[in-house]
Amino acid sequence: MATLRYVAPETVERACSLLAEYGDDAAVLSGGQSLLPTIRRRTAACDVLVDINDLDGRSFVERDDDQLRVGCLVRHADVADSSLVRETLPALADLAGSIGDVQVRNQGTLCGAVAHGDPAGDPPVLTALLDADVVVANTDGGRVLDGRSFYAGDHRTALETGELVTEVRFPVTDDGTGVAYEKWTPSGESYPVTTVGALVELDGGTVTEAALTTGALESKPTPMDEAAGVLLGEEPTDEVLDRVARTLGENASPSADHEGSVAFKRELATTVARDALGGAVARARGVQ
Repeated sequence: MATLRYVAPETVERACSLLAEYGDDAAVLSGGQSLLPTIRRRTAACDVLVDINDLDGRSFVERDDDQLRVGCLVRHADVADSSLVRETLPALADLAGSIGDVQVRNQGTLCGAVAHGDPAGDPPVLTALLDADVVVANTDGGRVLDGRSFYAGDHRTALETGELVTEVRFPVTDDGTGVAYEKWTPSGESYPVTTVGALVELDGGTVTEAALTTGALESKPTPMDEAAGVLLGEEPTDEVLDRVARTLGENASPSADHEGSVAFKRELATTVARDALGGAVARARGVQ
């Protein structure tokens, strides 16, 4: 990368046109917390930097019927501090407030993290767990992708050349449904080794719907349907939640690396899943 061209379009249409023109040679700059370090190290695989921070009207957090809409220039700190997010989807506020350090939260964008597709990233887990709508613009107008199938692998998503994530729409859960997100990191500012998102719906004290998704353990957010199925039709007692967490740990497929062995990561996944399940059940019961 001998030179780097910088462009700052003022419209989504122009941004998509530039991304389509330069293809794999272009990279989107929103928060830059993942991209800029690679540029400084001269390892970025791009020749053109498309800075979208001048796009107008893209810093919104708003409710639209049964969806919580987050625009592509909303920072993690904005999500964490939003009273609307805290009221409608507190797990998302918790997640955003736990990302990185103060600089990362003040500069990084939620949509950017969703699009980046880092296996250890936080926002992808709730995006997949809740099957959020990922709204994408392109030179033909755009399309809406579902969060559950958005991730294809390590930093690989359903985005095509020339496409830009303009917003993510999370479903607003009804009373009786709780969502929680938990993770384990070796230190406060490092990437997590294990993350788990949990959704639990209660009717008369019995679980009528459940979902679990892990992150960081594998190359993409991974639904743990067998573990979630253990909850269905059950009263979420401590014993049942322990059994569900153990099932998740047993079914996790992490790889051994410098962060730990397979056995260590499965044990972590069990512990983190138990915490996430407890949080989701508490919220389903109306305890925030």
